[in-house]
Amino acid sequence: MSIQENNLISKQNIYRQVTENRPLLLRHMPSSLKETLILALNQRYEELYEEDATGDVLLENTLEKILNSFQENHQLLGQLRYVWMALTLATVVEPTVKYYQPDSQIPEKTIGHLQGWLLKTLMKMVNLGKSSHSTFENIDNSITSANFQHLLSVQKISSFQILSEALDVYVHAIQVLEPHHSLQSLLNILDDCLEGYAIFPGSYGRRELFNWWLLDIVPSCWYLLPPTSVDLPNNLKDSDKGLALSRLEEISSVIWSLIIRASIQAPEKNSSDPQSRFQDNMLPTFSGDVRVRIKNKYSPTTFK
Repeated sequence: MSIQENNLISKQNIYRQVTENRPLLLRHMPSSLKETLILALNQRYEELYEEDATGDVLLENTLEKILNSFQENHQLLGQLRYVWMALTLATVVEPTVKYYQPDSQIPEKTIGHLQGWLLKTLMKMVNLGKSSHSTFENIDNSITSANFQHLLSVQKISSFQILSEALDVYVHAIQVLEPHHSLQSLLNILDDCLEGYAIFPGSYGRRELFNWWLLDIVPSCWYLLPPTSVDLPNNLKDSDKGLALSRLEEISSVIWSLIIRASIQAPEKNSSDPQSRFQDNMLPTFSGDVRVRIKNKYSPTTFK
């Protein structure tokens, strides 16, 4: 078996280990974030067309409070989570664009660029060289803010609300990469998806969509994992749902293989070291026995 095949199998096994411990991961989210999610779940919002909403609570304020909690302990890790959420929603919105504009390159180009940014940034955070992972060979770095705007200008942009708001998601997804604009850009994406028509049109199912984001997307993005499902009321074919999940699972598996690899290979560091603080933020939820099983099964030579 080739080294590349061994690496692929190892990556898949590591990802399986992580996802099997998903309930443990989610239970160890910060208490403040969990309390915010519970509060948001129990509130009612006029923006979601809920009859019993009083108008005392604004949906945008709730979203902003949740997203701000991503930045509390580790700013760059918070940025990674923002970009992962943008990638997740961009992947979910892709079938909307493809339905109306099958030849559009905007979703593919944007998703590829977000994936590349995530991997490059993570490699720098955990001090792994570019040459140490073959994934870099296929990263699409051709998109910039300038040529993305050119791509939009040559693409026939419809005034049709569904398509317009779906394409808007990709414009803001690129802007999420800019730290000073990431929060507002992500709020704009959520506006297009939760209140707008980027995922599906009409008022029916808005609360269910919000609950999916709140209870599945947010916890998953905290640990750079795909959602457990994209079973939304948007009449997507099962094949489209499966494709969206599989793409997110693939990039998440690469991300987690890098995180585990760095944890295994890195020497002991003091708590002020950036790499150590990153690992403490991502791996505190693995109990000692899980850490030992991972380290015994995946030695440093596994990844060479």
